[in-house]
Amino acid sequence: MKESLDGRFPTTHWTLIQRLKSEDAQVSTRALEDLCRQYHYPLYCYIRRRGLDHHDAEDALHDFLAKLLRLDSLQDTEEARGRLRGFLCTSLHRFLINWHESRRNSTQRVKSLEDLSESEKRYQMEHLTDADTPERIFNRKWSQELLKRVLESLDEDYQARGKSADYQALKPILLSGGSLRGYDTQALSQSLSITEGTLRIRLHRLLKDYRTLLRNEVLQTVGHMDQVEDEISHLMAVFQK
Repeated sequence: MKESLDGRFPTTHWTLIQRLKSEDAQVSTRALEDLCRQYHYPLYCYIRRRGLDHHDAEDALHDFLAKLLRLDSLQDTEEARGRLRGFLCTSLHRFLINWHESRRNSTQRVKSLEDLSESEKRYQMEHLTDADTPERIFNRKWSQELLKRVLESLDEDYQARGKSADYQALKPILLSGGSLRGYDTQALSQSLSITEGTLRIRLHRLLKDYRTLLRNEVLQTVGHMDQVEDEISHLMAVFQK
C-alpha cells in the first residue's frame, strides 16, 4: 500500500494484519505473499539462530508460512496484543518445536555449498555474538526491514516530486537523528542553492514526512491505531541495544 504524506492515516485501505485475517482467500493469500516478501529475512534469521542449517531453515519457513493460512492461525493475533511481530515470533517458536521433532528421524540430504539462497548469503555476513538470541536477532532484522521500506518509500516520494537532491542531501541528517548539530549548514545550504533558513524548513518537512510514513508502515503490523507509538518506541529501542 502506498501511503500518503498528508499527515493522516489511511482510512480506505486495510492494514496488512487485517488482510491476513480476511475470510476472503484471495485477500489473505495476497497478504501472506506481501508478508513473506517483507519479513522473510527476519523469520529466516530466527530459524537459523535456533540451530537449523540453511536447507532446513528454508524448508521450515516455507512450511510455517503455509500453515499460517491453512489453519487460520492469524485469527489469534490477539495473543500478542494484535502485534504481528510478536505473534509471528511466538508462533514460529511453537512451530519449530514440533517441526524439529518431525524431522529428527528423516533422511539427511546431501547439501551443496553452492546452493545458498540470498537469505543465507546475507545471514553469513551477519556479525552475531553470544548475546544475539533468536528473538533478539528477529526483532532487530524486523526493525531494519521495516525502516528500510520506509526510507525507500520516502526516496520514491521525493523523486516523484522532483526533490531527490533534497532527500539525498538531508538523508544523512535524518539517519543520524535529525539534528543539524555538527553539520556545516552553510556549505550544505550552498550545495542546494538555498538559504540556511530554507534548509531548516526542508529538513523539518523531511522529518515530518518520514514520521508519517513510519507511523503508516507500523500501522500495517499492529491491531489498533493506539498501539502505533508503543511499537515505534520498541523499534527504536532495538537499535539502542
